[in-house]
Amino acid sequence: MQIGTFVHYSTKGICQVREIETMKFSSETKDYYVLVPVFDRNSKYYVPTDYDPQRIKIRSAIAPAMVEELMGYAKTCQPYEWVSNVHERKAKTEEILHSSDHKRILRLIKTLRCHEEHQKQIGKKMYLSDAKALRSALHIISDEFAFVRGEDPKTVAAYLEAV
Repeated sequence: MQIGTFVHYSTKGICQVREIETMKFSSETKDYYVLVPVFDRNSKYYVPTDYDPQRIKIRSAIAPAMVEELMGYAKTCQPYEWVSNVHERKAKTEEILHSSDHKRILRLIKTLRCHEEHQKQIGKKMYLSDAKALRSALHIISDEFAFVRGEDPKTVAAYLEAV
């Protein structure tokens, strides 16, 4: 990673690599990338310069053409089969959110939106863990799509909630 570049950092969204800082965490001095989210300038994330790519997911932002393709996919994709066991569902949801796989995250959004609609129809609400997962999924996708398209993340999130 180079200073000034923009990367997608796990579930945190698009961040700018601001600098490399030498810091001491837990009695070990190391160099860290300082990542600042594009849409939340008050936050900072510190990632060791020797991070393990199998554990920490950092990649380049996607191309504009891919955003358009994925927006189309969001309209036509099928939701996942609902997992009724809350613990299994939470584990699966976390795995999808950390996968950085746009199509899987879009299907998760559709799944959670369908479940939310079903719950409303029967006079119930979603579990808080499901609502939190939906917010996280929308954040991951809308931040990156908005960054690539030069739009406000709320505009993209509203579109994704409507599909």
